[in-house]
Amino acid sequence: MSWNTIESDAGIFTQLVKDLGVSGVEFAEISTLDTLQEELAGVLYGAIFLFKYNASDHSKDSPVQGEYDFDYPNSLFFANQTIQNACGTLAVLNTLLSLSKDHPKEIELGSTLSEFVDFTSAFRDSELRGESISNSDHIRNVHNSFSSPDPFVLDEKHQDPDRPSADVFHFTSFIEHEGVLYELDGLRPAPIIHRDLVNETQDKLKFAQNVTTALQKRMQLALHSSGKFSVIAIHRDTMDYLNSLKDEGAITDYDYELRQAEELAKRESWSKEISYRRQNLHGLVFELAKQVACSMSDEEFSAQIVRAQKATQDRLQKFNRSE
Repeated sequence: MSWNTIESDAGIFTQLVKDLGVSGVEFAEISTLDTLQEELAGVLYGAIFLFKYNASDHSKDSPVQGEYDFDYPNSLFFANQTIQNACGTLAVLNTLLSLSKDHPKEIELGSTLSEFVDFTSAFRDSELRGESISNSDHIRNVHNSFSSPDPFVLDEKHQDPDRPSADVFHFTSFIEHEGVLYELDGLRPAPIIHRDLVNETQDKLKFAQNVTTALQKRMQLALHSSGKFSVIAIHRDTMDYLNSLKDEGAITDYDYELRQAEELAKRESWSKEISYRRQNLHGLVFELAKQVACSMSDEEFSAQIVRAQKATQDRLQKFNRSE
């Protein structure tokens, strides 16, 4: 069974890890890096960076930032990407399975991932760990529950050589482990250590500053190559954090209720969007269109396209007049 492509979306990643049994973490889309140091500094666990894949960069002997750490600690979980369409989920798993050891009181993996960690704990080979992920029916089923196979891609057996290829994007994550910033990229031979970004006292604000510094450099590189990238922060579950602030008396009842309402509204919005994605009817529509087209001549098909375009324009005009 194949792995479907899922979108880079904070709501999807949050629900994905919950469906895997994880509690204590949440994801947030970042529009400006200042958010990491201002709004999330006290609860930040790491960041996932989405960028346009460049094969030449990944084929070099050294990474574009930092250096490979082939003797990385056993407490750091790292698996290679051995399957297509799962780089986002792999980045999430590499990050969570490493973070859970640094934040055992805040991040609970649940039975599925805890058993997976126990099973792979004796594996030092990162490719073998990647194969273990690809062979996990439960992880794959949860991953695939957020999308359906793309019929337009699967049906293209012969692509036009003159047609420009679609952009291919990749995920890498940044976390702190034993006071040093690490980058976990499943297409690399080993974790990447950023020895210049050290946080010996493990200060939360310093960690946020180090992540910001690393991301700023990576964004500059992305701007020179494609200009397309995005950042998703991994942070403590907002409801857990608000409840801890309330228990400590560090937040007023008014602020607690206001922020709680905002969080619940956001989660409700995420739930609706995920529900729409899971009810994707593109495949059905595509197959029906193929069946209809097969029974027509080229002239009849062209005439139907013209009529459909006119009907669409008429509906749009009617809609605009009604506003």
